[in-house]
Amino acid sequence: MTALLFTVDAEEFDLPAEYGIAQAPGSDCAVSRVGYERLLGLLYERKVVATHFTTALFADAAAGPIREALVRDHELALHAWSHRDDCAAMTPEAAAARLSQAKRHLEANFSVTVRGYRANRFRSPPRSVLRDIGLQWTSNLHPTWVPGSYNNFRAPRTIHSQQGLLEVPISVTPIMRLPLSWFWLRNFGWSWFRACARRASAGTGYLHLYVHPWEFSDHAPIAGLPLKGKLSLRRSGPQFLDLVARVLAWSNDQGQQPRTISALLRERGHDMKEACGCC
Repeated sequence: MTALLFTVDAEEFDLPAEYGIAQAPGSDCAVSRVGYERLLGLLYERKVVATHFTTALFADAAAGPIREALVRDHELALHAWSHRDDCAAMTPEAAAARLSQAKRHLEANFSVTVRGYRANRFRSPPRSVLRDIGLQWTSNLHPTWVPGSYNNFRAPRTIHSQQGLLEVPISVTPIMRLPLSWFWLRNFGWSWFRACARRASAGTGYLHLYVHPWEFSDHAPIAGLPLKGKLSLRRSGPQFLDLVARVLAWSNDQGQQPRTISALLRERGHDMKEACGCC
């Protein structure tokens, strides 16, 4: 059986601020919530469970929709306290304090055990920090090369253990390491996805995709965005929702079974423990 790991980086929309462009107060969460609710509607319609990597700030702004997703057997995982946090640039002590605060906040507010973590922009603190605050697995590895961001071209494509934590890489194709999630799906389109998807699950037993809620919102033109920023918003809103609907229909036709990450790890024999109480 091949599993579908559909994951959501449930975060504020701070793309303009990333490029020094002012945003109206509160618009970052408001924009993301609109897209998040659209995406959730599609996931419920297609009976697809997902793992939601959530910032504490966005979780507070979208508490109702998140609680509904949890009732429907979706999974809540940790992203950060704020999407503007850069835990890789912090001291290990500061990163541990910031992330454990966010983890406790999610667990207390949503009555869940937070087992997993994905760093915003894949900029993770040392794995010892994550292990020590009680996390059991991470999804911090996109095993490809994204110029100007990271180069993980030679990293493993399969689930593996590293420094006491399981790592669940995002799917890319073998050899060429072609990515097929959010940016590439939206800019390269359906033919690109279909050509890559079968090969991306080869040897791993899963197809692991990730998106962001603000991709499903409507965006007016933003003056001053560089090309990369413009491409990050290209074909957002209903166009992207329709494309993801097509992806989910294709996945169903291929017999892929939607799973949360912790559920898949449990099925593969890994012990997913309850909250350790250490933080």
